[in-house]
Amino acid sequence: MNAVESAASGFDTVVQRSVIEVGNIQIDLDGRTLRRRGETIPVGSRAFDILVVLARANGRLVSKDQLMREVWPHTFVEENNIQVHLSCLRKLLGDERGLIVTVPGRGYQLSRRRHEPQGEGTGGRRNEAVVRMAGACAPIGREDALTAIGDLLTGTRVLTLVGEGGVGKSTLATEAARRFTAHSGEPAYIISLAGLLDRADVLNAIARQCDRGASAGSMDIASFDIASFVERLKPTRALLVFDNAEHVIALVAELVDALATCTEHVRVLVTSREPLRIMSERTFRVSPLDVPEPHASRTETISFASVQLFESRAYAIQAHLDKSDAQLRCIGDICRRLDGNPLAIELAAARLTALSLDDIHQRLDDPMIMLVGGYRTALPRHCSMQASFDWSYGLLDTEQQTLYRRISAFDDAFTLEEMCAAVCDGQLTVGRAVDAASALVAKSLLNVKFDGAFACYWLTNTARAYARGLCRHDGLVKERSLMVA
Repeated sequence: MNAVESAASGFDTVVQRSVIEVGNIQIDLDGRTLRRRGETIPVGSRAFDILVVLARANGRLVSKDQLMREVWPHTFVEENNIQVHLSCLRKLLGDERGLIVTVPGRGYQLSRRRHEPQGEGTGGRRNEAVVRMAGACAPIGREDALTAIGDLLTGTRVLTLVGEGGVGKSTLATEAARRFTAHSGEPAYIISLAGLLDRADVLNAIARQCDRGASAGSMDIASFDIASFVERLKPTRALLVFDNAEHVIALVAELVDALATCTEHVRVLVTSREPLRIMSERTFRVSPLDVPEPHASRTETISFASVQLFESRAYAIQAHLDKSDAQLRCIGDICRRLDGNPLAIELAAARLTALSLDDIHQRLDDPMIMLVGGYRTALPRHCSMQASFDWSYGLLDTEQQTLYRRISAFDDAFTLEEMCAAVCDGQLTVGRAVDAASALVAKSLLNVKFDGAFACYWLTNTARAYARGLCRHDGLVKERSLMVA
């Protein structure tokens, strides 16, 4: 095996024949021995296997279920087995214990930042945002999307990942940023905008995170504004990732437009439920995962990423699945009824801790009640589908909210003419309904498909269920009676 240096940004991992070296640690695969600064360290078999899996990941994150799958391939074990062995490994590594990083709720990685000479425009600092970021493992079923995003980033200055809540925009952006850094050697700075509500908070968060990308000195956050921020970043080569931008979209659009106009080497990647709508922007719509057809064969069903994601989440919580033909059909139908939305699929699978697969399947008629229990470390709006739609609905104006509730009466796809005939009245005119429908499409709540000169619209099953829940909650029976049966 030839020596191969890790492509992952910020990691010193070198593979030389059968020895993996990370910092002062040498892992001899043939002899199954661990050495620190040349001194052999006695280590248990399972702990050594865990270390090998982490080292071979070349600094990328290894999820808990992946680690259990590779270290205990044919055995069900308690999750705390991992913690026990990792604790032992850290103790053995002594002052090198920091090489093993735990990312809460995500997994583990073997990492160490390189000590590199100062480079132009980076102030000599490593890209800590990407080094430490969670989600460094490529998400299931997203390789084609990541390739397309990588190609777009090469050829454009501003790229926005657009899609419905829970579809995986942030996960894709994080992995795309890691790959960009690994390929280009330029840093990437991830600015999470979730929870920031006013202009001052947003600008201050951006200033704090991007200060390391300035050519020299540090920014005066108290007097920070867009013009001064852009001026300081002019000599910088970097990728800025603005994550979760939909609730401050106007401010982010203003900032990104200034960056695209006044800098030469700064690229911007945005995640949002709607586009920025600026001249320099290109958009990439993040689609749900593909789902199997109702009569797909066993082999076809298990090949779909949505089914693989469900099984992966079930495996992570050690839920028992016998993978019979009947169970696979049930899983396929669950994924199909959830429209391939990754968050919805993960939330459904998480219910296997207390419910059977059939119980989950039968109760999906009310997904807002069923789809709860996300990761503790997730954003609040990613802990349930109800919270995810609450967030999107709260960003709509009154007319958009009215149209969204009214079109929930359609069980299937509908045309613009059918929509207007069913929902328009003295309160919602045709012109306003058309404008509201366009906004719902832009905000990823309403889907559209074009067939030549014709367009048809539809709501996902979960989006429709949420809107109908609003109608029930508000007692809008009269409004619902206006709809097409």
